[in-house]
Amino acid sequence: ESKIRYAVVANWGGPMGKPQLLSEVSSCTVMNVPHITKIILEKIRCEDHKMTYTYDKFLFHYIVNDKICYLCMADESFDRRVPFEFLEAVKTRFKAVYADKWSQVHTVKDLKDFTGELNRQMEVANSGENDIIRKVKKDIDETKDIMNKNIDTLLTRGEKIDILSTRADELNTGATQFKTQSRNLHWAMW
Repeated sequence: ESKIRYAVVANWGGPMGKPQLLSEVSSCTVMNVPHITKIILEKIRCEDHKMTYTYDKFLFHYIVNDKICYLCMADESFDRRVPFEFLEAVKTRFKAVYADKWSQVHTVKDLKDFTGELNRQMEVANSGENDIIRKVKKDIDETKDIMNKNIDTLLTRGEKIDILSTRADELNTGATQFKTQSRNLHWAMW
């Protein structure tokens, strides 16, 4: 199953302007993700932008905004749109929780409460419950199923109407024959 496996919030408040992790959530035991993340964070510019790095079968997506880096690692097969939606949601929640205080956040201890929020956001992204496109596709599939059932019902109804029409024609022919025969009989009797 494709999903987001690792997420981190970092800033450049470390010694000599080096990036430091503020909050981290991982559901991955496949490789040394923190070490790889550290290498990637050292390559990231401190200015606002977003990008994706590829490592093995994983993609590291990140957004930098106001000198805060929101990064996640997802399976290569996972749609890129979802991790970036996840990162935007994390950024929005981070700014809502820490508003004007984010510049004063310097350590993991300062963000102890945000790790739970980061984990919740990752669960939501992996579940797909906020994925609008996935919901629309599901709605379209349900609508297609209903339309197929309706078409089958109409075809069945059409077959029944054809049978009724055939029987009505036969009845009309029989009635015409009866009328002709009864008229002939009536003339023969008089």
